[in-house]
Amino acid sequence: MARFLSHLDLQRVVERGLRRAELPLAFTQGFNPHPRISYASALATGASSEGEFIDVDLTEPVDPAAFVARVNAVLPEGVRLLEARPAPEGGGSLMAAINAALYRLTLRGADEAALRAAAARFREAEAVVVSREGPSGSRPVDIRPHVYDLAVEGPGQLRALVQTGSGGNVRPEEVCAGLAQFAPELAEAELVLAHRLMLYRRDPETGALTEPWSL
Repeated sequence: MARFLSHLDLQRVVERGLRRAELPLAFTQGFNPHPRISYASALATGASSEGEFIDVDLTEPVDPAAFVARVNAVLPEGVRLLEARPAPEGGGSLMAAINAALYRLTLRGADEAALRAAAARFREAEAVVVSREGPSGSRPVDIRPHVYDLAVEGPGQLRALVQTGSGGNVRPEEVCAGLAQFAPELAEAELVLAHRLMLYRRDPETGALTEPWSL
């Protein structure tokens, strides 16, 4: 399934599709030129998404609908472009601008009442410290300042707005680990799917969210 592709593998799939679509791609200079493509934010292996954004530099304009149709005709099953738009003149890097991601999290074995109570306590907490795995081992991290919104949508369903991008990332499994601190029965719940709905630029002062289309 496409959601089990690594970010690097997904980049290869997209680049191959763009090349096979015979679009007028702009290339980097140097000994080993490659298409000028940039990604807003890496998607974790195992997560699905309907809100990924990429910048593709072209040497000449292409009708957005034709762009989508030509690329989708050669992409493998499970990877599809949903929409294309011309980038605004003078627009900056998506990677530098994006700092928030909205996820739908699906948990198996999570009691809804316990989930709602834990989410409420999570939102009220001043700190939620979880263990984060890294190349040099695990370390404690307070994720609470970087979980901007958390809501229960129904049985085993959560929506979480979290930090992402160059400033740091809160992982879906870390949100679940934080919730389990407030309801021990959630410790056995299994995160079966993290689905990214949208990426945003979040204003740190007001909390206002801007979709990448408007950046």
